[in-house]
Amino acid sequence: FNKKALERPYTSEHSWGKTYGEHKRHLEFSHDQYRDLKKYAEEIGIFFTASGMDEMAVEFLHELDVPFFKVGSGDTNNFPYLEKTAKKGRPMVISSGMQSMNTMHKVYQIVKPINPNFCFLQCTSAYPLQPEDVNLRVISAYQSAFPDIPIGYSGHETGIAISVAAVAMGAKVVERHVTLDKTWKGSDHQASLEPNELAELVKAIRTVEKAMGSPVKQLLPCEMACNEKLGKSVVAKVTIPEGAVLTLDMLTVKVGEPKGFPPEAIFDLVGQKVKKNIEEDETITEQAVENHVKNVKC
Repeated sequence: FNKKALERPYTSEHSWGKTYGEHKRHLEFSHDQYRDLKKYAEEIGIFFTASGMDEMAVEFLHELDVPFFKVGSGDTNNFPYLEKTAKKGRPMVISSGMQSMNTMHKVYQIVKPINPNFCFLQCTSAYPLQPEDVNLRVISAYQSAFPDIPIGYSGHETGIAISVAAVAMGAKVVERHVTLDKTWKGSDHQASLEPNELAELVKAIRTVEKAMGSPVKQLLPCEMACNEKLGKSVVAKVTIPEGAVLTLDMLTVKVGEPKGFPPEAIFDLVGQKVKKNIEEDETITEQAVENHVKNVKC
């Protein structure tokens, strides 16, 4: 902040001072408080980092040995800052609120040669964020434009549904703000999750990760019981004498006992000769059809 920005009147209901400088000074942690937070995080087994909002802050975080740097949206187009941060060699999580795709391409071109270990987060800088301004499709656009880095999502919306959807779209990193009470003073609290919501979000994300599964479509072992009970077969619509050549009007599809040819084989059966009498409503089985060869699906 330059001097005039710090002297700017701040009359919001969320203000902790008459000017933005007073507001900032009231809320800011000291270096010792950051050290205490890092120590506490280590004691309870979580990572500690922060968004360094200028180069001096990045230097301090580097001294603290944070596991990664978070680049806040307000510094994503600050190219000298990005260069110096990238040169520290730590992983970088870069938010993209208030930026354009053109700027994000420039960010990629600056950071990638220096430090390949970084990711982009789709982000809209509004608190709380309305659903129509989330633009989750940017995740897909980033995945196409930057296929060699992870893409994530930084959410400032209320609730967890949109963040879960981001994971379903392939987000590999999720950032959400957390508060103990959404009614507290400060615009950020309304856009934050309370601890029970955070727990619910983590659980939902783990469920979605499992549900993403495989892109291969096939009959699964878990479907066998349903297939045995309700899977259909080709059945004789009429009595079919031995030696008859099958036509489509002789055949229908029903849940059959025993199982016979699956419904998708019905067109292949047309023109085949039967080698025994088949009663009306009887399942058509392989034993009843002459020289039948199954089509193998690849």
